[in-house]
Amino acid sequence: MTTDHLRTRGPARLAWLALLPWLWLPLPAAADTLDAILAALSLDAPAEMAFREVRQDPMLQSEDRQSGRIAFEPPDTLIRETDGRRGEHVRIEGRELTLTRGDSVREIRLDEQPGLEAFAGLFRSLLQGDREALEAGFEVELDGDLEAWELELRPRDRALRRAIIEITIRGREGEIRRMDTWESGNRTSRMHFEAPASGDPPSERD
Repeated sequence: MTTDHLRTRGPARLAWLALLPWLWLPLPAAADTLDAILAALSLDAPAEMAFREVRQDPMLQSEDRQSGRIAFEPPDTLIRETDGRRGEHVRIEGRELTLTRGDSVREIRLDEQPGLEAFAGLFRSLLQGDREALEAGFEVELDGDLEAWELELRPRDRALRRAIIEITIRGREGEIRRMDTWESGNRTSRMHFEAPASGDPPSERD
């Protein structure tokens, strides 16, 4: 090997050596961003947010539109109330679900309703800032940063995957703005949320 060849390679080698310390610096990790998002979403007081939902089903001739509120009472109580003449009040506390429609009241075990169980588990983990519970129930892919983020969630449970294919949630800092759900049979749901408001959750219907 000639001396000229060594001279040519020398500066390049020095350049690589100069870069080596930078290669060991920690890069911003998606895990850190997910922790920051969950910390921002976490609630320690009752809160509620209004929503508008559009559901599409190939079996229906037109879109199904609903509006209402979702409320969270720490540590684990969720309430979903829809408006209109077909309105209903769903209260999920622990493993029990109470469904009220007009004068009819039903009590159901949550594990008998996989879709609602997934809904409850998802919102509880988000609003409790519980990453372990979130990742136990879903495969999680994160895009973006705290200012504007998107979570792609796929159920880990095989039986649930036959009903719910994927859920995508978009938000900004500690606010959930939109949730898209893809279900089996080409059914979809798109929910838009307003910013959470602190205060008493919606009361049960008389």
